[in-house]
Amino acid sequence: MRRFLIVALLLATPLAACSTSKPVSLGNYQDQVVKWSTCDKDMLLPSDQLAKTFDKSTATCSNVTVPAQYDTTSKFPDFSIAMLKVPATSGQKLGTLFINPGGPGESGVEEAQWMDFPAAIRAKYDIIGFDPRGVNHSKPISGSPIRCSNRSDFETYWLSEGTPENAQEVARNDAINKAYLEKCSQANPAWWTLKTDNVVRDLDLMRGVVTGDAKLNFLGSSYGTTIAADYIGMFHENSGHMILDSPTTSENQSDKDALTQAKALEEKIMTYVDGYAKARHKTRAEVQALLLKIRQWGDDDKLSGFAGMKTLSAENQTRVSSEYMFTHGIFALTYYDNTTAQSYFNQGVDALLKPDHWNGMFEYFGFQLDGYDAESLRGPKYNPSKIVRNNSFEIMTMVNSMDRDDRDLTSVEHQKKLADEIKAAAPFWTALTSDASNYTWTPERSGSDWSWLAFDEKNIPDPPANMAPRTNTSGRQFLVVGSRHESTTPYPFSVQTAKDLKSSLVTFEGNEHAPLAGFTHECLNKIFVAYMLHDKLPPAGTTCNP
Repeated sequence: MRRFLIVALLLATPLAACSTSKPVSLGNYQDQVVKWSTCDKDMLLPSDQLAKTFDKSTATCSNVTVPAQYDTTSKFPDFSIAMLKVPATSGQKLGTLFINPGGPGESGVEEAQWMDFPAAIRAKYDIIGFDPRGVNHSKPISGSPIRCSNRSDFETYWLSEGTPENAQEVARNDAINKAYLEKCSQANPAWWTLKTDNVVRDLDLMRGVVTGDAKLNFLGSSYGTTIAADYIGMFHENSGHMILDSPTTSENQSDKDALTQAKALEEKIMTYVDGYAKARHKTRAEVQALLLKIRQWGDDDKLSGFAGMKTLSAENQTRVSSEYMFTHGIFALTYYDNTTAQSYFNQGVDALLKPDHWNGMFEYFGFQLDGYDAESLRGPKYNPSKIVRNNSFEIMTMVNSMDRDDRDLTSVEHQKKLADEIKAAAPFWTALTSDASNYTWTPERSGSDWSWLAFDEKNIPDPPANMAPRTNTSGRQFLVVGSRHESTTPYPFSVQTAKDLKSSLVTFEGNEHAPLAGFTHECLNKIFVAYMLHDKLPPAGTTCNP
């Protein structure tokens, strides 16, 4: 679960048997005919969220049926993969471009509507956004969609203690965690089939059904680059124009990567601290002390917000907030460019210094990051029936836990040593997200609950110890874009990915996560258009400024 560092106990109830050893025949899946038609209203975003260049009257939708498993026949139902197509605006189309915004758990169907592609790309390419299996509109063809209970998910924000200060709070968190995992896994017995290698096979099946023998053109951002890199490795002969925007890492539980991310996150947070200090004529130390004080207010239930479970003022429609929603909201801002994030950060801290200690700004961004419609949480009191959210969080945890073994099997001594190294790499962020009591504990099982569950259940394949190395035997170079000063997928990940894939790296000298996909930077746009229209990649060492 997202909220605590402890791990669930072994479930007592086993899952049903899942598969046999009979291989899957893809003939019927490959022979299906895609029929594009007017999109249902629930597939379309509200008008205020659409790109200026998106014309919903021309968009069409369809789906492709894929098997729940590829390596064996399955007792689980097939998945229906949802697609939304934005047609090329000229009569001289060059091909089709598939897109995915990442997560895992984010919607490509929605991305195709809000992404403002350069006109030259819209003219020459059909653009198809798809929801990976289990995500949003891509559901099993029978039974229930993949998702945990809205109520049980939401209540973990408030019933657990984000930073426990004694053994009793740890035990309480354990019980909540166990109940959540048990309920969610039993409601979603096919959860483990959402892993990326199945998504990649789905994508190649879509490519063949939609475009015939044409090679795959694909733009992936963040986790979308995991899909892209794995596709290049698995289907090198079908790889066309592949763009990896802010690549992830393929390393498994690497101390080096953990420290790289910690350092990048600390740098980002200190940028906000310094920005607030400058704007409010304070020193860095004064702002740090202030933020730690606010965090303690949250621990003492002295913060107000709009989404908690305890009503503070029915008249003012405020509820008790928490220290977790304060720090989680700050973390959510790291996905934005620094200028935007700084503005919201300053506003949020100023609101917290008012008499009611309003934490609504940080609550909003924290819930938005986790797939909630924050507006659905407002009101004089907690009403679970009104919660609106997508299933992005459970998809993220399930996929990551099956892509690689995310259990931490290292010794207690190693865990403590790494924790000390992370604290040294990110001292302020560690302090801000730790209990003032400095209470520490060692879980019986460290790492991902879902990975542990996969190993516990004999009918679920064990996640691999490591993700497959990123290789490129296609004979082609692809386009990798890395943002030098971001913290979500630090720049060294881009450098390593470009090296592994023997591909061209463009360095964006800024702080945005996935800087290409916003299409607001002329330099990156020109490189993208040249690659897609003329198969021209920039020379080594190319950089773009914000």
